[in-house]
Amino acid sequence: MNIGIIGYGKMGKEIFSLFFDKLPDANFRIYDIAPSEKNTADVLKTLGKSLKRKKITEEQYESKKDSFLFTDSISDMKDCDIVIEAIFEDVKVKQDTFRQLAETVSENCLLLTNTSTLKISDVFEGIPHRERCFGLHFFYPVKLSGYVELNILPDSAPEAVAKAKALVEAGGKRPVVLEGCYHIYLNQLLSCMVGHAIIMKDMAGVSVKEMNKALAPLFSLAPPFDILDSVGVGLMGKSPENFNIPRCRQLQDKCYEVLQKWTAEGCPQGPLAFLDHMAENEADTGNSCENAEIDMMAYLLNETVNTLEDYSGDKEVLFEAVCDTLGLAEKASYYYNEFGADALFSALDKYKEATGFTSYDHKDKTVWDGYLG
Repeated sequence: MNIGIIGYGKMGKEIFSLFFDKLPDANFRIYDIAPSEKNTADVLKTLGKSLKRKKITEEQYESKKDSFLFTDSISDMKDCDIVIEAIFEDVKVKQDTFRQLAETVSENCLLLTNTSTLKISDVFEGIPHRERCFGLHFFYPVKLSGYVELNILPDSAPEAVAKAKALVEAGGKRPVVLEGCYHIYLNQLLSCMVGHAIIMKDMAGVSVKEMNKALAPLFSLAPPFDILDSVGVGLMGKSPENFNIPRCRQLQDKCYEVLQKWTAEGCPQGPLAFLDHMAENEADTGNSCENAEIDMMAYLLNETVNTLEDYSGDKEVLFEAVCDTLGLAEKASYYYNEFGADALFSALDKYKEATGFTSYDHKDKTVWDGYLG
């Protein structure tokens, strides 16, 4: 198999590393405008370390050192079976890249975008043989997430989707197939979680630091404002116009509105800057956050149940992917049983009354029991 990677930033590098490690018989073409000599030397250095530590054999080393090529020419992608685009989030640049690729590769070559914010159909506008075009969204850091989103289009051919699923599984990940307004769903979920945390913070009259600390016990990896910090206000604060789940839109708009406000007030847009900025510019209040855990879990469980009710694919895989993405400290069912349906529904009703947002509308207990009981 010949695999092309377009872009060698942090995402492209991790996608290449994943498949380079997992697919011993694959050949790789990596397109990047940076000088190829350093990238080549870095990969060879890593291979050399693996050989020295006896993680690979001499034969594997010899095979793998000749299995990749860094290039600044799209024409070198001509023999690829699959091309994964992982460049920056500019729809015009992505469209131009895929037009060049479509003129270069065979009509059977899969063309996949790793976009996390753009409308998938827009990325492939005007590309011939749309049946081989869709989204393949990896999470960062790639090696720590167990799931990859396949954001398919109405024209996506079943055999093309099956081929992409096989690639994901060969990389040791589980594919989650998403369609329509559920494209890039796991990113939408994180955006909504941050939006809900903002509303919680405002209603409790506390600082970001205080709310984040109160929510931390729920998460094994990172509470909501840590996630915002790692992604960056600039990326998470992009317009949610391409996120189209109706019940989520008000919450996403709220998140966008507040992140734009914080940016206008001087918050840096890059990663790992938000929490430091807020700590310097927002005083703790000492107000109570005693209901923070149940209020957050009420939203997360409600959104999960609503999504599973809508989803026509493998509900078990989606459920596991949601929990993996959120990084909950315990299983979702644990929190349902710990807090109880009545208390969780009461929390949702409180936020519905305060905001009017449809995100807080919930199914009855029978439906929740079916997924969480």
